[in-house]
Order: sequence, then C-alpha cells, then structure tokens
Amino acid sequence: MPLTEILAGLAEECTELAQAALKLRRAHDKTNPTPATQEECLKWLHEEIADVALYLSFLKIDLQLVSDTMYQKKTRWIERLNKGESTDADRKPG
Repeated sequence: MPLTEILAGLAEECTELAQAALKLRRAHDKTNPTPATQEECLKWLHEEIADVALYLSFLKIDLQLVSDTMYQKKTRWIERLNKGESTDADRKPG
C-alpha cells in the first residue's frame, strides 16, 4: 500500500478514535447523554486504538523517540498538575 494511503487511513482512524473518546466522555458524564453504555463506548475506544496502532505499524516509526517524547510530555504534565496549571489540552484557542 502506498504511503499516501497509509497516511490517509491513519488520519481517518485517528478521527474515529477522537469520536470514540468523545462518545465515552458523553456516556461517562451524562451532560449530553448517549444511549450507548460506558462499556460499549470503552469497547469502541479500544477498537479504534487498535486500528490506529495497526496503521502506525506500517510506518517506520522510531519507537524510542516516541517513548522519550511521551516521557517528556508526561513529566511536564505532572509538573503542571502539581502546580495547578492547565495542560495544553485544557487551553482554549485564542
């Protein structure tokens, strides 16, 4: 499969993963209820993670670089949480 199609598939699966995460959030907090249960939403989330991981396996990814980056981000995130600062995910654009 050409790289362009792998990247397109990865982007599509990442979008579906985002949707699954948002659906689980809805099932969890009930602010905007969904008929799906938390268990169903969690199963969907796992399926989408697997789909994303499958596409990533076709790319030449430096897993050590990914691991190092995750460690750095986790360290910063913990430091911010300990200081009571918002994370990048909590910030609104603009």
